[in-house]
Amino acid sequence: MGLLLCATASGLLVLPLLKVLPPPGPLLLATLCLLVSWWRWRRRWLLLSACFLASFCWSVASASRALEERIPFALEGEPVVAFGVVEGLPDPAERAGFRFRFRPQHVEVREGKYVPPRGALWLLHGAGDVAPAPGDACRLTARLKRPHGAANPAGFDYEEWLLSEGIDATGTARALDCRPSAGLSVDRIRLGLRNTFRQMYPERPAAGVVLALVSGDRALVPDAMWETYVATGIVHLMAISGLHVAMLSLVVFWLVRHSLRALPRLGLSWPLQKPALISAFVAGIAYSLFAGYSIPTERTLIMMAVVSAAMMLERHIPALHVLLLALLAVLLWSPLAVHAAGFWLSFGAVALLMLFGRGVRGQPAWRQAVLLQVAISFLLLPLTLWLFERISWVSPFANLLAVPLVTFAIVPLGLAGSLCWLAGASSMAGVMWSGAIGLVEVLDACMAQFAAWPGASFDFSLPGFAGLVALVLAVTCLFQPLSPSLRLLAPLFLLPVLLPPDTRLPGLLRLTVIDVGQGLSVLVETEGHRLLYDTGPALGPHADAGRRHVLPTISRQGIRFIDRLLLSHGDNDHVGGARSVMQGLALGDGLGTAPVAGQGTAGIFWRACRSGQRWTWDGWEFAVLYPDDDQRRYARNDNNRSCVLRISRGQAAVLMTGDLERLGELSLLDRHPPASLRSTVWVLGHHGSRTSTSEELLTVVRPELSLISAGYRNAYRHPSPKVLSRLEAAGIPWRNTAGSGAITVQLDEQGKLQVHEFRRESAGYWQRDPQSPFFTDWTAVFALGAVGVNR
Repeated sequence: MGLLLCATASGLLVLPLLKVLPPPGPLLLATLCLLVSWWRWRRRWLLLSACFLASFCWSVASASRALEERIPFALEGEPVVAFGVVEGLPDPAERAGFRFRFRPQHVEVREGKYVPPRGALWLLHGAGDVAPAPGDACRLTARLKRPHGAANPAGFDYEEWLLSEGIDATGTARALDCRPSAGLSVDRIRLGLRNTFRQMYPERPAAGVVLALVSGDRALVPDAMWETYVATGIVHLMAISGLHVAMLSLVVFWLVRHSLRALPRLGLSWPLQKPALISAFVAGIAYSLFAGYSIPTERTLIMMAVVSAAMMLERHIPALHVLLLALLAVLLWSPLAVHAAGFWLSFGAVALLMLFGRGVRGQPAWRQAVLLQVAISFLLLPLTLWLFERISWVSPFANLLAVPLVTFAIVPLGLAGSLCWLAGASSMAGVMWSGAIGLVEVLDACMAQFAAWPGASFDFSLPGFAGLVALVLAVTCLFQPLSPSLRLLAPLFLLPVLLPPDTRLPGLLRLTVIDVGQGLSVLVETEGHRLLYDTGPALGPHADAGRRHVLPTISRQGIRFIDRLLLSHGDNDHVGGARSVMQGLALGDGLGTAPVAGQGTAGIFWRACRSGQRWTWDGWEFAVLYPDDDQRRYARNDNNRSCVLRISRGQAAVLMTGDLERLGELSLLDRHPPASLRSTVWVLGHHGSRTSTSEELLTVVRPELSLISAGYRNAYRHPSPKVLSRLEAAGIPWRNTAGSGAITVQLDEQGKLQVHEFRRESAGYWQRDPQSPFFTDWTAVFALGAVGVNR
């Protein structure tokens, strides 16, 4: 039984490792052949293989269907009128407005016909302060695009998150005309609870944490508090965990069982534990729905159902089998949940508790709690590093304080207050909530102290999947109970994780254009030096591309020190991520536009860009070509004050022009001979805007490859069709991060190029969608319009 469950689960768990989805047909045929073979020869390995292939086939078919149900390419950017229903709670957007999920039922397009697939779900951004309520029937005008995010070797994978959430399109919504639903839903109750907290505690940020712990609604949690919890490694407590559901169910079980003892005759005909079990399970279902029915609560409910059924039938089921049954139930119902971080953390933590908990039995309760908490912090380290690419060495200490305080004090008080609120006893609810908020404020003060410890948390990316396997083996050897001598192997497995990868580039130059969306960030590496040209955009008050994309990509290569940070000019899409980069990396010095004082600039020598500045690293000459003092003073806009950098050696050269526009390009041509501008690779100015890459400069530079860093379907329509036409007319190939993801170019002094595109060569299957005309021929996209698609 256990092996069959493991084999079936394995077929569902390997989906995130796939680069390309195999066709389900041959997999199904192979499964049938294995089943027939097992029926004929009765070999166990044949049955295990059939179970593995059957579940694998189901997961592949589900993923293929999800990709096929994304909106057609022809509808991207076209205004559509949709009628549907708002699902779930609206959330504040990063910049302004709100985000909400919308289930379209009928869609009108300009030409043709589009029928949304059954169960389609859109994630839309709306403007204004008043968001639609859950269940509202709305008519709206939307501009949509297919799920798309930055594609880099490391960092947050927005596309994978959208896939795990079942979202088929993202976009903006305007002209919302909503009709409130007459029915009462759980989400409306949750929205009412959010509004109550907002009205009762407008000046107490800790109230948002209590709301998140009670209902799973994080809309009121301040970004600063969230960052503190991330830095101390207790952010997992902000999710509704299975422990919360189990704790409430146990309380209900105890209350019902003791209440029924007042009816002794009932116990003669039916054991009292059975109605108590049913009541506890119903309470668990109710709370899970109230908390948003996340994967941890779903896992807990299924485990409770299995255990309750076994107790009702007076059967014994091993704990690990219960966990495997819950895992199978979750993934068979929703195979794409395997892409969610919460899935791995939830099942991983419970599995480790089951395995390691046996070794601490018989010890005092406090000692068991301490040992289990420390062990889980270390045992989950490989998974948390792989998922979040951040490590906190204060996490075990912070969790020793936070876990019991949250579990046994804050959550019970918050739940008691919510039950009073539902019952109409608002004054009693306020007393309970105030007590919980006060405890959260104490917790927050303690966590702030932990976060202030030197190096409390730092970014760290594992060197690929092999690094994850090596760290898992190291941690397993360290904590395995079989033989003390096996622990000596742990340092051996840690070597490929702790030792930086061999990134030596003898005589070579490597250029990585990091995919930061609508912005620019380029990592330049020689044999012994590294320069970072710009840091990408800020994405909101407390989010930026530096933290999400630049730091993880650099960390994945084992880089902890940048010799020089060059900020070309002051536009947000070039310097918005500077603060995170300067806090997350050791820097030698800075060149160009200095960040705002106090944003990590302390102790860093900073110089302004000036034409004529030169230095040599490992045989490669770096030269600043623009601007000089007059150009900086009289340039009409900040784009024409961009710092232009050229890197050259022998016959090879790289040119980066920031956001330089035609006026600045002509000034550049006036001051430098053509030979000093000729380049092998050109990172085009201003993301391929029509105001840049003039014919005059293109004729002089004549690159063998041009690179563009632009956001997918950005509002500025970069790159311009005119610029692409110039490149094609000149026979110059181009690559755009919107279609290629991170682009890595390696060249030697003879000018020989090696080009690697992450999205086409290394990305997961969800990032390898059939190529859109958007990436290759913009003029064709503008001519296509919306075509008829029937589903």
